[in-house]
Amino acid sequence: MNANRMWMLAALMVAALVLAACPAPAAQAPAAMEEEAPAEAPMDTGPCAPAADGPLAGIDPRGQTIVWWHQHSGSREEKLAVIVEDFNTNNECGIVLDAQNQGGYNDIRDKVNASTASGEQPASLIVGYQNDQAFYQLNEVLADFDKFIDDPTWGLSAEEREDFFASFIEQGVHPVFDGQRLGFPPNRSMEVLYYNLTWLEELGFDGPPSTPAEFEEMACAAAEANGDGTGGYILRDDASATASWTFALGGDVLNEDNTGYVYNGQATIDAMTMLKRMLDNGCAYFFTEGYPNPEFAARRASFTQGSSSGLPFYANDMVTIAEEQGRDMDVWGVTAIPHTTENPVQNIYGADVMITAGPPEQELAAWLFIKWFTSPEVQARWVEASNYFPTRAGTEAHLTGYVEENPQYGEALALLGYGAYEPQLISYQAVRDAAETAFNEIMQGADIQATLDALTETANELQEELMGEVQ
Repeated sequence: MNANRMWMLAALMVAALVLAACPAPAAQAPAAMEEEAPAEAPMDTGPCAPAADGPLAGIDPRGQTIVWWHQHSGSREEKLAVIVEDFNTNNECGIVLDAQNQGGYNDIRDKVNASTASGEQPASLIVGYQNDQAFYQLNEVLADFDKFIDDPTWGLSAEEREDFFASFIEQGVHPVFDGQRLGFPPNRSMEVLYYNLTWLEELGFDGPPSTPAEFEEMACAAAEANGDGTGGYILRDDASATASWTFALGGDVLNEDNTGYVYNGQATIDAMTMLKRMLDNGCAYFFTEGYPNPEFAARRASFTQGSSSGLPFYANDMVTIAEEQGRDMDVWGVTAIPHTTENPVQNIYGADVMITAGPPEQELAAWLFIKWFTSPEVQARWVEASNYFPTRAGTEAHLTGYVEENPQYGEALALLGYGAYEPQLISYQAVRDAAETAFNEIMQGADIQATLDALTETANELQEELMGEVQ
């Protein structure tokens, strides 16, 4: 091997050793993967989607089945079923309302109390009077409507709320339960005075009475014309009649803060004094053998007092008895209870619907049915099915044809803006019985002031006793 080759071989060996000793270049780290933010769930904006904010945010009413215990029967129940089917078919929330007749108000009260005693929720929707609401709330059975009414998504607009007659929507507010609104008015009835216009004109009067003095004069004239103890005014001894006369004479049977009773005010004294005088003078009489409408239709009474819900029965009897007697039917109507106030003050009453405390989704679904059922267009359908009065002024625009066909209904409808209401206190059912007893004692000759003083004391004792359970 020559020297040149030896030198090249040595150089190659050295180079190899140098390369082996040098560290290999560091492998380049792969670029860091950028973390992707989790995809946001798409906002639910479909029909009846839960509210995004407000007290009822996140509550989903869709697909709920709601049971309603009600008292409607016969043709009224059949017509109600048609309205309910409309809701079930067309509401965008997919809510199903199951409307169930449970008998009368007493039957519903018994069922609610039985459910409560067993620790079960009653039906999501129930019906009853304002004193029922107070009784149920002793056990916190009911939801407060204000959380629905005031909700920015599901509630009533200011315009919608103002459309309800104030006395109707305030009737379910309970001062003794911290002002909770425990009922909502789907319909109402009114105490009215039924009068026979044809007969009054024959007796020389131009129209129905507007004051108590005119009323007494006309009733006495009709009684004198009959001459047999009939012809005047048929007395009513129940608490609603007593309240009606008290309102009409400028008083109230509740104290100023609506927490107790005042049956011994001057207006009630004046009303009892007038009615007792009319009884003694033969200008008023008791009729206890049935309903008063046949007596009225047969001219055995020039005036009767009763619920506006009786209008169809009066209309039927007026036609039937005129045909039986072979004469033209008398012209008749309804008017305000004769009053001493500048404007009428009418006793408006009726059961409310109540939402029972339960799952929030059920409560909201129940409210959405009530909101729909009390809309003017639907209320108009319910008026024609039931002959009840609407609870919203805007409903009247949808009743033009019905009023033309039922003029007496129209007379009463015009009085809805003058409403007052009876006590919603928990004791009122028992107090009603006491008021009826007191009325009959007065008509039998008991001292008016002393009897009404005793009634007031008894009524407030009953209230205090029952409210003791709340404390």
